Amino acid sequence: MRANEITEIPDRPISRELPARHVARLAYVAKDGTPRNIPIAFTWNGSEIVMCTTKNAPKPPALRENPMVALTIDTEVHPPKILLIRGRAERENA
Repeated sequence: MRANEITEIPDRPISRELPARHVARLAYVAKDGTPRNIPIAFTWNGSEIVMCTTKNAPKPPALRENPMVALTIDTEVHPPKILLIRGRAERENA
């Protein structure tokens, strides 16, 4: 994709609709090096996708070691509407 196409993605109608959903699938690399893909609740605060987890969950140590993730937000109906996001997770302690 060209840079201008990437910057247009957040303005597309589907990109605005899907963050209003409540569950996404988060893919990350576990500490043992194997892939994980888990359902996770999230919220969209207008500029970031925010996910929370317990302190003893396996995700935080794995994401400290390798913060690269992929996130899928989609609908269950056919044909599905799908938003795919890849990038680096940032950890914030609450």
